[in-house]
Amino acid sequence: MPSLIPLLQSSTMPVLIGLAALQAVFLLWLWYEHNEIKRLNGRIKRLVESSAGQDLAALLERFHDLGSIKKVLDRLQEKTTDLQVGLEKSLSRVGLIRFNAFPDTGSDLSFALALLSHEGNGFILTSLYARDETRIFIKPVQGGRATHRLSQEEERALAIALGLAVPEKAVS
Repeated sequence: MPSLIPLLQSSTMPVLIGLAALQAVFLLWLWYEHNEIKRLNGRIKRLVESSAGQDLAALLERFHDLGSIKKVLDRLQEKTTDLQVGLEKSLSRVGLIRFNAFPDTGSDLSFALALLSHEGNGFILTSLYARDETRIFIKPVQGGRATHRLSQEEERALAIALGLAVPEKAVS
């Protein structure tokens, strides 16, 4: 064993230096973590004691309210989408022409009314007024085109409904 003691004495100094270096690294790490905890504590304190005088519970309540508002907004978005689909299929395009179908009536009591959806589907309702009778016709429209032959007045009402023509005068 006598040969082991000089060996231990000669390697003790590097081991001690290594341990001292490791201890210095741990002390630096501990100092860094202490400063990080102080910084986070300061942030938490500022959060709890905000300038408006609100506490953390009130702030968390606001976040909860925002979640509720988001749910309501999502439901409103779904309903809006449903309404938009419904509106595209509803009769939203209108074209109306009043005219005098027979010279002996003396007034514009006859009319052609085009009622179309956003896609151009719908119908044209035509009423021909005479002194002793009134006749009413309805003609289907698909994709902005009539499936039956149209009169000039019906063509004009269809063009107005499609946005291709402007009414000549306001209907009263």
